[in-house]
Amino acid sequence: MLRYWDLHENYQYALKLKLLLHFATQKSRVSKLDKSISKLYLLDLDSLLPVIKPLYSDLGRPAKNQQSIIRSLVLMLDRQNYSITNWAQEVASDPLYFDLCGFEGSAPSVASYYDFLVRLWQSSQKLHVRRKLKNKRFTSKPKKKLKKNEKIPSRKPGSVKRLVEKALDGKLRNFCPERIMQKLLKHCVVDVSAKMGILGDVNAFSFAGDGSPYYSGASHYGVKTCNCRSKGIFNCSCPRRFSDPDAKWGWDSYREQWFFGSTLYGITASDSPYDLPIYLKSVQASRHDSVSTIFAFEDIKALYPDFKLKKFLADGAMDNYPTYEYLNNNEINPFIPLDARSNNKLKYPDPSIQCFDDKGRPICPGGIPYVDWGYSKPKGIKLRCWFAVHGQEPPKECKCSESAYGRVVYLKPDYDLRLFPLVHRDSDEFKETFKRRSSVERSFKKIFVDYCVESYDSQSNRLRFSLATFAAINTHLDAWIKHEKFSFYKLLEQAA
Repeated sequence: MLRYWDLHENYQYALKLKLLLHFATQKSRVSKLDKSISKLYLLDLDSLLPVIKPLYSDLGRPAKNQQSIIRSLVLMLDRQNYSITNWAQEVASDPLYFDLCGFEGSAPSVASYYDFLVRLWQSSQKLHVRRKLKNKRFTSKPKKKLKKNEKIPSRKPGSVKRLVEKALDGKLRNFCPERIMQKLLKHCVVDVSAKMGILGDVNAFSFAGDGSPYYSGASHYGVKTCNCRSKGIFNCSCPRRFSDPDAKWGWDSYREQWFFGSTLYGITASDSPYDLPIYLKSVQASRHDSVSTIFAFEDIKALYPDFKLKKFLADGAMDNYPTYEYLNNNEINPFIPLDARSNNKLKYPDPSIQCFDDKGRPICPGGIPYVDWGYSKPKGIKLRCWFAVHGQEPPKECKCSESAYGRVVYLKPDYDLRLFPLVHRDSDEFKETFKRRSSVERSFKKIFVDYCVESYDSQSNRLRFSLATFAAINTHLDAWIKHEKFSFYKLLEQAA
């Protein structure tokens, strides 16, 4: 039963009164914690009630301190503490932290923190325990290393195409245990950031997507449950019990090594000056990013129906025809470079154009790529002769038009959605827009480096994702303080 849910304005009023006492006794410490206090003061949890209330029944002992536990977890990562057990004890023994979180009476136990996180994870706890105790086959670390910046190939060729077909028909089944935490991120900070205007234009929303390895703190060896050792067999292949049954082997293309854990897939507002994440999802480390992208698209449309998705920025891992088809059906412009390992040959209707370069530009008979010259509706993407654009006379063997304007070629996007996107890859608009793709990488840097979520060494996928979500909330709160130039300490000085 969920009964206690206090309004944010009541929390703010009580916080001012309590911190006036701390201000009088430990002024220097309050000043040092100004940014942390400002975060919790601005974090409005009122809109989260419709999301949290269905997680509790109408019977039993009323739950309390749920809002305070959320603030406490936000403060935990802000203070670079990565043990819920140690943090719960510290909050209980520190009156300032206790008042910052908004606790009343006694501080909650460690079990209360974990119970709350279990409720936020929409996967049956009994199922999780059974999976944890169920023996699995041991999988050794792969020996073959991939090339630099290379992704793990898809295990099932054609899987993206099948997923796109189901998504366009409205039949895509999406098991998403992190759904509540995604709503937590949306209601707590993303909606407020959108109103503040620091996500970019939501009526022509530009977003970037990518995956990042998330290392598990568990051992990939597991625990043997067989009696082979007593028989003198030490290298058996019998099933073992693993503390992190969801962890898989994946390839870390940045560090160029195999890792044991999961992949954190993120969507970032690419036009945001603060590189703010709006969506996170935990997937298997062995899953290709192109597969995760289709599920992410469906989740984004459901979570943010008021956002008009306009531009999608991604790396070459998403360079496949089904993804372009999905984006075209949803009227989203792709900003995806051509994969250098792909085959860009195309049988074009004009026999004089035999091939295209790595940017999708047609090559003239003289071997020179045509120059992008904008979009001409309804003819398509307009390209002109390189020599004519630069005001030079073409060589005799390369001259294909008597006009001083040079030869003009039109490419229609509907002829090949992948090679001829609406915004051509050689245009200035594509180049300037694609520079913002790295916003998703900077967002991951804040989560994994600034807030060091891997320092927890968690052996649970649920807990790993929870830490990443609260780290993402912290990045939004950092942006609010910087954007509004807000300081609670100054507010407290005026009140004092």
